[in-house]
This record gives sequence, C-alpha cells and structure tokens, in this order.
Amino acid sequence: MARRLKVEYRSYNEGGERYMICQNSIEGGRWWKGSLCNEWSKVNIDTTATLCHKCVNKVTEPPTFTPRYKPTGRPKGWQWMSEFVDKDGAVYHKGKEQPELKGTLPVTEVKVDKGKKRLTKREREAQRRKDAATLYNLKKKLAKARFKKDQKPLEVKIRKLTRKIKVK
Repeated sequence: MARRLKVEYRSYNEGGERYMICQNSIEGGRWWKGSLCNEWSKVNIDTTATLCHKCVNKVTEPPTFTPRYKPTGRPKGWQWMSEFVDKDGAVYHKGKEQPELKGTLPVTEVKVDKGKKRLTKREREAQRRKDAATLYNLKKKLAKARFKKDQKPLEVKIRKLTRKIKVK
C-alpha cells in the first residue's frame, strides 16, 4: 500500500482568522483540473487542507431541480369532497378511488368562485381620501344641525366612516 505524502498548504493569520490556499494550487494534486487556483478560504485552526467553492463547482455536477407542484387538472380541495367524479369517470370518496364505481356517475361540476378584486395601494389611498372628505362634510353638517332628528342619522354615518377609516 502506497503512502501518500503529507502536503502542507500555505496559510496565514489575519485579525485572529486563519486563511488557507486551495488544494488546487499545486499541480498534479488530487483535485487538479488543469488550471491553477489561487483562491484563499477562511478556515478553522486545525484544518489541514481546503478546496475552494470554485473548484468544488468544477468537480461536481450542478444540482437538478424538479418542479414542486404538478397540476392534476382537478379543482382545489377535490380530495376532501365526500364524492368527486373526474373527467375520465373515475369516482373518488374522500380522495380514495373507487374502481368499481368508475363510469357509473356523472362528472362533478365545480363552480369556480372568482374572489373580489384586491385594490392596489393607490386605489386604497384614493378611497381613503374620498372617505376622509365625506367624513369632513358630514361633521360640518352635524355642526349645523339643530334637532336630534337631524343629528342622529349624521352621527350614525360618521361612526360608520370612522370605523372604516381606522380599520385600514
């Protein structure tokens, strides 16, 4: 069994931190890929050798990323429905396929609920300004109102608007 020669790689200390040169800085070494590397890496005190991030990328192949979500073509929450019939006639009870019922039931019609359109920041600010202007006008009317029968509906509108403005 052949013994390997112990190679000491260059290192230096700076500001209490130890830095060491990449193993690929010596020609013909274990990680030699044809080009000299002069990259210094911060290492621990008892480290004997290091391979820089650039040389690691040369040695290993890049990671493969697979998409996480693959659409099935079924609506959201189909697996929690008590009974769901797919387009091909497959019947599911709580997400479990029932092969003996395949093709016996009509396809489940799912109503897609389109949610309310969210206002943009500018639209919300414009609405808030409009509400504030309305509130100002209502308070002016309230100051001019003399009778309770005139004051009550104005106070109700003012309370509603102040709640609406404070919620935002």
